[in-house]
Amino acid sequence: MKELFRKIVKGDVQLWATILTLFIVSGIVMFSAISSSAHRNTDYLAPFWGHIRHLGFGLFVMLVVHQFTYRNIRWLLYLIPLLSLVMLIVAPFMGNDVNGAVRSIKVMGFEIQSIELTKLAIVFVFAEILGLHNNHANKPMSWKTFGYITGILAVFCGLVFTQNISTMVMIFGLAVLMMYIGNVPLKYIGTLCGSTLAIGIIAIGTLLLISNYSDTKLPGRMGTAVKRIERFINPEDKDPNAPIVINDENRQIINSKIAIANGIRFVGPGNSVQRDYLSLAFSDFVYAIIIEEYTIAGGIFIILLYIIILARAGKIARRCAANETSESLFVIGFSILIVMQAFINMAVSCELFPVTGQTLPLISRGGMSILITCFGFGLILGISAQNEERMALEQQQAAEAAATEEQETPTENAATPIQ
Repeated sequence: MKELFRKIVKGDVQLWATILTLFIVSGIVMFSAISSSAHRNTDYLAPFWGHIRHLGFGLFVMLVVHQFTYRNIRWLLYLIPLLSLVMLIVAPFMGNDVNGAVRSIKVMGFEIQSIELTKLAIVFVFAEILGLHNNHANKPMSWKTFGYITGILAVFCGLVFTQNISTMVMIFGLAVLMMYIGNVPLKYIGTLCGSTLAIGIIAIGTLLLISNYSDTKLPGRMGTAVKRIERFINPEDKDPNAPIVINDENRQIINSKIAIANGIRFVGPGNSVQRDYLSLAFSDFVYAIIIEEYTIAGGIFIILLYIIILARAGKIARRCAANETSESLFVIGFSILIVMQAFINMAVSCELFPVTGQTLPLISRGGMSILITCFGFGLILGISAQNEERMALEQQQAAEAAATEEQETPTENAATPIQ
């Protein structure tokens, strides 16, 4: 039975356990946090069961994908960045607009979120490019090669900028970290970061000037982003004795802070108060609901789960063979992406970061985000299983070689005449 189970569920056991724990946490938390959606349905449990179906489908995808080796499906993975580019281009014209942002495109009744697909595409593209560079480490990277890498990043960031500015910043930071891990010279990374920082400061300053001293309405999500930055830099409640006025602009973050403040005692699932006031309690501010129902201990437990994911991914990446640089970079890049997004979400709930709209991976409600995250973890678990098979084969070959050597040694000694 155990052997059959290990044939179905391969790879790092601790990573599997952590992911499944996040699934369980998500199911329990969503039973409470999804109440605002439940009240809008005749069947109160419909949104909850919908989320459970998403988790079940994500688990199925992960089980299927991790049965294949990374090399065997590499040709299929190249379709991801191509599909992502197409989706980013057509999204402004065909996408569904929610709160001023293009969230998804419906294809045959299924909603595809181009932003979620782009996150996975960036990890794969940079893992492949940097892996190829490291496999030819005797040839140093030139400015021309770095220009190609920067150009690819600029195209993706430029397309994402029109739809989700916070995601653009996140994928840029992820790309820079992968460059550093992928042994790109620091002078190149410094040049990229310095020039981008200068452009960013000029762009943000210009937008703030336009917003404050002009009647011109900023297009797309730019206006929303500028307002969020302004509220974060200049909060209304600087004076601790001043009364707090809740309005449409600060309602989410104020209710999130109230939920966290309520987390001084354990109340359990379904007993959150702020879930009925937080409009995005099931996605952007789910961490606040976790703390309200399970106290700060529950919040720390969630943080530890994501830290375990990063630690296990690091171990899997280190176990990759010398010629599997792309695989190791994908493992560490995707895990950094998930953990980075998780910490941004938690920081937003605690008002340590401007509101971004980033969900809590594998916990927040969502169809496409869960599917893409499970697909990425399926690839990581497949790489882990491949490492285990290779290491087991190497140990077997080493044991056979040692046994052969032991058998040959007495024969040689017996053949030696006694003087």
